[in-house]
Formats: sequence, structure tokens, C-alpha cells
Amino acid sequence: MATVFQDKVFMNPFVFMSPTKVRFGEDGISSCGDYVQDLGGQKVLIVTDAYISKSGKLQPLLASIKSCIGADPVIFSNVPPDSDVDCVNEGTALARTNGCDLIVAMGGGSVMDTAKVINICLSLGGDLLDHQGINNISKRLLPMIAIPTTAGTGSEVSFAAMVKDNTDHKKLMFASPFLAPDVALLDPLLIVSLPAKLTAATGIDAVTHDIECFVAAGTNSPMTDCLCLESLRMLKEFLAVATADGANMEARSATLVASTMAGMAFTNAGVGIVHALAHSVGAKYGTHHGMTNGVLLPHGMRFNLQTSKAAYARMARYIAVTSEGDDEKAANALVAWVDGLLLQLDMPQTLKELGVPELNCDSMAEIAELASSDPAIMFNPREVTSEDLISILKGAY
Repeated sequence: MATVFQDKVFMNPFVFMSPTKVRFGEDGISSCGDYVQDLGGQKVLIVTDAYISKSGKLQPLLASIKSCIGADPVIFSNVPPDSDVDCVNEGTALARTNGCDLIVAMGGGSVMDTAKVINICLSLGGDLLDHQGINNISKRLLPMIAIPTTAGTGSEVSFAAMVKDNTDHKKLMFASPFLAPDVALLDPLLIVSLPAKLTAATGIDAVTHDIECFVAAGTNSPMTDCLCLESLRMLKEFLAVATADGANMEARSATLVASTMAGMAFTNAGVGIVHALAHSVGAKYGTHHGMTNGVLLPHGMRFNLQTSKAAYARMARYIAVTSEGDDEKAANALVAWVDGLLLQLDMPQTLKELGVPELNCDSMAEIAELASSDPAIMFNPREVTSEDLISILKGAY
């Protein structure tokens, strides 16, 4: 993060962007109509999933929007837990048919990512594969508002979206600053009923964002560092509490805000080997993203200790899991804390527990190949070979 020149240390250049307006507060969903009006929306597409659609949680949102613009939104509620190309195409067709000019996404990471890719197709036309990749979107999209109902993905403020290609069994990434939602409404009341297992799994996703972003190769900065450190401190204090007592509003609020902070950080600095492998395992076997990150995180951290010892030590001291002055011991204390957190939250410890069938040479080579081409891998602080990836998979299985 710093360059030494003639015995002076200079900070490396960096760019930090956070174009999304974040509004936090209980019952914040009822203010959505005001933001729709501010953004000039006339015909709104709501993207959500079947559970939220049937739960009644949409009613305040629908009432708010109609009261402000005088028109009922169009609802697309077919988003699955691990969204795919077919889902995006179905949602895009509905939006085009109804002449929608603004998107509101209410749900978890899959819903928000689906809404982002629908917005790409709706705004720019063509097939979604025309826009796949990093920085292939060169102009503003139609307005979008994101309302997360989990605390973990950070998609409500991120520049990226991923959907599954079921034909090739891989995740497609779309990344551009133009993908960031215009507004994120953080309403802790929406996550009170989130089951303990999902609270833990999505929270571990945020923990992984913080840790991987903090050691990202040459892209982190004082801006991302402070977000990662404070987000992880909040998750250390409140994630287990929120998991054990979902009605604890202080814990729910803290995990929700911490997740968004982690989203702001990693969307600017990137993640690393854990996410690259989690994306690849998830694409092939349909495992839950947060749980897969949890299984792989300690293994990825141990792999990166060689290059990231000082950064891990700094993080361990900041969140007060150790006061050890020796960097190596402090760094290992952070890894040990992650191991203990996974046990405390009753998270799966192995890929086998996630339902991944026994990995043979061919399947491990396939996952390693997918991970090697995943954009997340480029930000890993240590150079990664296929043999390294296979070794991590063996250790995690």
C-alpha cells in the first residue's frame, strides 16, 4: 500500500467510489416512494422472490410507491436462491413489456444481482452475454433502488453482479460502477425474521468480504481499510448475538450496517482466493455462497499468511482477539478466531458437509480452472497456481 522512494514512504494512488445513497432506519421501506419520485420513475419493476412476495412484506413498499407516483408497480417474484440466465431473461421480458423505467430490488444477494443484470438488459438492450465482464458498461443505467433482506452480500452498494450459467456450470460476472444502485434502503425490521442459519451464513459472507478486502493486492486504501476494520469489529460483537436472538434490534442493525460497509470496501478493492473458489464450487454444486465462503475462509487465510501476516495481525488487534505484539502469533490468532466463530455459529466445517460429492482429480481440476479465471483471483495478495487451488480444496473437503 506504500512506495518507498529516497527513504520516504508515499501512499500508493487509489480511487474510491461510493455512488449509492444509503438510508438506514426502521420502517425505511415506507420511504421508497419518495426516492422513486426523486429519481423520476413512472413505471416501477419490483424484483423479489416468492417467499417475500407471499409474506406480506411488500405491502408497505407497494403502498409507498403508489402513493407517490399514482401507479401500481409490476412485480417479478420468480428469483431463485441462486439466480441464473433464464431468470434474468424472464424478468427483462416482463419489464420491457410493461415499459418499466425504474427497478426496485427487495431481497437477498440473488435478488439484487438479478435486478442489476435485468437493468443492464433493459437499459442497454441486446443479450446479457453482450455485457458480461468487467467495465463493459459505458453509460448510466436506469435508476435502481436496493432493499436488502439479509445482512451479508453488500450487493446493495456494490458495482458487481453474478448470475449462474446453467449450461456451462459457471458464474457470469458483470462489474461496472454504473451497476451500483442509486439508493440503498437499510431497514433492520426486514431482517428480524431471518432464520438463524441464514443470519449466520450471510454474516460470514460479510466477514469474508472484510478479511479478503483488507489484504487485497495493491487495491486497498485507507478508505477501504477503515471500512473493513470497523465492519469486522461490529460483526465480531453482534453477529453471534443476532444469530442467537433475531429480535435483538441493536444486533440486527449493526450486522446490516456492517454488511453494507463491507460491500463498499470490497467493491472498491476486490476480494480474493476464497471468493474465487466459492464462486466455482457454487456454480458446479449449487452450494450456498455464504456457507461456502465460511468453509473455505480459514484455508484461504492460511494460504495467504505468507504475504499478509502483518495485515492479519493489525486486524486481529483492532477487533481485540489478541494483544500479541508478534505479527505471526497475532495473525494466527485471527485465523483461530474465524475457526471459533464458525463453530460458535454452527456453520458447516467442510465441503462434504455442504453436500459436495467426493472430489476426484477431474472435478478438482475443473473447479481449479474455473477459480483461476474468476475475476476475484486477480486481487489475491499471493500468486495462486492450480496446484494451490487443488490443495485448498483437498484441505477443505
